[in-house]
Amino acid sequence: MATSKPRIPAEVVKAVSERWPDLVAAWLDSVPDEFAEICQQYEGRYVRTFDARYGFVAEVETASGFLVLKSTPDPDGMDQAEVSRSLSRIGVGPHIHEIIRTPVSVWTVASRIFPGNPVGRKAVSLDRLASMLRKMRDQKAENDKLPSLADWLRSRLADDNPSDLPPGRSPAPKRERRRATEILEDLRAGVNAMVCHGDASSRNILLGPGEQLMLIDPRGVNGDVCYDVAVAAWKTASGEPSRDRAVELARLVGVDPERVHAWLVVAKTARV
Repeated sequence: MATSKPRIPAEVVKAVSERWPDLVAAWLDSVPDEFAEICQQYEGRYVRTFDARYGFVAEVETASGFLVLKSTPDPDGMDQAEVSRSLSRIGVGPHIHEIIRTPVSVWTVASRIFPGNPVGRKAVSLDRLASMLRKMRDQKAENDKLPSLADWLRSRLADDNPSDLPPGRSPAPKRERRRATEILEDLRAGVNAMVCHGDASSRNILLGPGEQLMLIDPRGVNGDVCYDVAVAAWKTASGEPSRDRAVELARLVGVDPERVHAWLVVAKTARV
């Protein structure tokens, strides 16, 4: 099958330029040819480009099914790809066919999830979230050298001006961040290189076959599924109090509700 060389969306170019100004030029120059090479390898045809924040993500049709090719210049791209592979192996992420590292990019070649729509602002039942998150409980990370979720959050709490605040949000007051850092230090004692998505927000939870939920685009850290429970409950709420929702989801998943609530406080204060 033949393929074309799709253009990287302007909003992705802008976001990557702002975040990795020293890397963007080489990445933009290389992605079209690298994409064409991978399509040729899989005998694939470009279908469309998906919305993304910090990478190029495209759907490709092959004789054996549909794939999603993702490229990022993120220096932590290999860590993210490794977590994607772990999530795939425990049944909460798409199958990862291949991870390709080039001089300027990390590519993941994944099976396309159908229908694959992000849950977005729709209300998501806790039972469905729990069915997904229970599979992650007590799962040791395959690579215990990945960065720590706790270290990432501590750095974020210490930052007076983080660059990727949610729209309309400002950093929490220093007093609140100091308190959240103390809570974080208590939480990290119970974390021992466990599988963790690290960004279980509504944009990263997709509808899969049979209405099951699937996770994409992990942060690339080891951590604690209780953090994912807290963030998933909070970010998929539709008017319900986030604390009550997080505690109930913890009960359904079979993890400590008090620990989940503590992670919720840290996540909210860190403005994740």
